[in-house]
Parts: sequence; structure tokens; C-alpha cells
Amino acid sequence: MTWKTIGQSVAGTSHLQTGKTCEDAVRYTIAMQPDGGEALVCCGSDGAGSAKFAADASAFLTCQMIGLLCAAINAGDEVDVAALLGMFEQVYDAFVEKANQAGEPLNEFSCTLLGCVLYEGKAAFFQIGDGAIIRDDANGGYVTVWWPQNGEYSNTTHFFIDDAAFANVKMQFINQPVAEVGIFTDGLQMLALNYDTMTVHQPFFTSMFKWLRKAKTQDDTNILDKKLADFLAGDLINGRTDDDKTLLLATRLMHE
Repeated sequence: MTWKTIGQSVAGTSHLQTGKTCEDAVRYTIAMQPDGGEALVCCGSDGAGSAKFAADASAFLTCQMIGLLCAAINAGDEVDVAALLGMFEQVYDAFVEKANQAGEPLNEFSCTLLGCVLYEGKAAFFQIGDGAIIRDDANGGYVTVWWPQNGEYSNTTHFFIDDAAFANVKMQFINQPVAEVGIFTDGLQMLALNYDTMTVHQPFFTSMFKWLRKAKTQDDTNILDKKLADFLAGDLINGRTDDDKTLLLATRLMHE
């Protein structure tokens, strides 16, 4: 295993008060390449609060994307623009089928998408909608891959099912190793980002990554994963946001 990864999605207080479940989702796994190399695959999603099947949509999208990405990596296929667009099209068609079977409009399955594939010496990132992906800047700090995608107003964004041609997707491919990565949905944007300077709020991540680097065993990582859920559900976070919150953190084992 080349990565230590934790990730949790926790319901916001506004959802709990109205009897809703958490409408965010996060998934991650290690995919094996034909030559024995490993790639970390991560996906997060935020179901639109106005969508009837928001929770189902985010869970379905992350599950489908993880499966398709792993299948490509297992087969030794390159995860490039064409491959990702092909995967998006497959999942879009699956959403159309789900909507038809439910007899519901497609927009009732609205959700965002954030994800990455991290190889030994390169990485692929993709995003539709708000939330953000951050990565190490090789100087002890963190930078966003993209600034959150909001529409004309701060509480609007793009969703996966908005456009079958995926005009709103952002993709980035880099030929260098990534040591640490974080993914979070919009419920944490105001805590994790500094909007005045359009930068990452460094203290939010430095302490959490410090503890993740210190984890020596899978049991240690599992304990941190549980503590992450408690942190996201705690008064400190809920005092700043009432939305659902998703946070994924991953660090390379070599990054000690």
C-alpha cells in the first residue's frame, strides 16, 4: 500500500433538523496496474439540496466512477481526456435510465463530482461543480487544483447531469508525483479556503495531514478516519456550516 487515506461524509445540521440523510458521498480505493504498480482513485460528490434523489445520485455517481476508473487502470488503459469523457458518458446514460425507471425528471438526480487518480509519477484530476481538490505545493503548503465552480450566485453551481456534452467539466493531467491530496464538498469551502486571497486556509490542513503522516498501521489510520467523522460532526464545524460535509485526505507512505 503506497497511500494512507481517510474520508468521511457527514450530514449537516440543517439536514438533520428536517429529517434528511447525508446527501454527500465519498469513495476511494487502490487500483492495481498490470505491471504491479498502484494508483489511488478518489471520488466525492454533493447531491443538490433541491434534488429529490440527491443522496442516491451522489452515492451512485461515486460508485460508478470508481468502478470505471479501476477497470481502466486494471487493464492498463490511459486515464486521459478521451477515457474520462467516455466514462462520464456511460454514467450519464445510466442516470438517464435511472430517471426513466423512476418516472422522474433527470434533474432530480443532480450532484457534483470531484475526483483524482494518483499514480507513482503522475496524476489526473477532474471536477464538475463546486467543492475543491487541494494538493501539496512541494513547499510544505497546499494549493487548489481549481477554485470552486459557482454560478452567477454563490449558492449555485454546475451538476453532472446538466450537460450531456460535459462543457462544464474541468480536467488536469500532470507528469509529476503528488505527495498529498484533499477533496472536500462545498459545506467546508468557507472553512478550508480563504476567499479574500483565493488561497487554501493552510492551518485547516496542516494539522490533519500531520496526524495522518504519523499513522503507522492500518489500525491507526482507521482511528483517524473515525476521528475525522467526529470532527466533521462536532460543534466546531457545525458552528460554521449547517450543510453536509465531505472531506478526504490522502498522503503517500513515503511522505513522512
